[in-house]
Amino acid sequence: MVDVAYLPTTCNHCDDAPCIKAAGDGAIHKRPDGIVIIDPVKAKGRKDLVKSCPYGAIWWNDELQLPQKWIFDAHLLDQGWTEPRCTQACATGCMRAVNVSDASMKQMASDEGLEVLHPEWGTRPRVYYLNLPRYAKCFIAGSVIASIDGVAECASGVDVTLLKDGRQVARAVTDAFGDFKFDGLEPNDGEYCLHFLSVGRGAATRAVVLKESVYTWGPSFWIRRFPMCAIRRRLLPDEFHGHEIRYQAKEV
Repeated sequence: MVDVAYLPTTCNHCDDAPCIKAAGDGAIHKRPDGIVIIDPVKAKGRKDLVKSCPYGAIWWNDELQLPQKWIFDAHLLDQGWTEPRCTQACATGCMRAVNVSDASMKQMASDEGLEVLHPEWGTRPRVYYLNLPRYAKCFIAGSVIASIDGVAECASGVDVTLLKDGRQVARAVTDAFGDFKFDGLEPNDGEYCLHFLSVGRGAATRAVVLKESVYTWGPSFWIRRFPMCAIRRRLLPDEFHGHEIRYQAKEV
């Protein structure tokens, strides 16, 4: 099973931006409209500002000797554009730019299940994400294969229950490929127990220790064992223009 979650990362235009504090002399400042700007004159030679962003949104332009980041296309907005280039150009409409009050944004986030990156850092980001747990949380998944008339077949319709400390956390039924998946779990959450129940094949359990996302298999008496891995790949910024794909690979 290959599970890929994309997380575009950019300047969050934080209301309490660490980079502004690190600059100290106005080399980075926040405009009245909320956009965080790097002053190319005051910031020249300030390579130290690259590490001031905990989100890694500032990079170093060696040729210009400048720290740089995404400026929310402020130059286009100043020319009369109503949205930045990324939202205007995205063919799937996966990005939106809105100009609303703080109260309206708070309500929108609540209604649509939007979240910011690392709210515990206290930076008060202005960029919100939908389905962030797809990237930030972990999963336990697997495939069930049964021996049917001497042939290894995908076992569909198997009832799989996920237990934590004896308490049911979630339940799933294997699909036509014998696959099951429990998503939205906390990393490094310790031991879970998988309980398998199949009509005509019996029941069994398997313990799983969750650190990162893990692909597991079922009991040997009715499920064939073979190496599997759960993959989430993280590309470096220079590989994918600042977008990231989570990388987690574990062979079991």
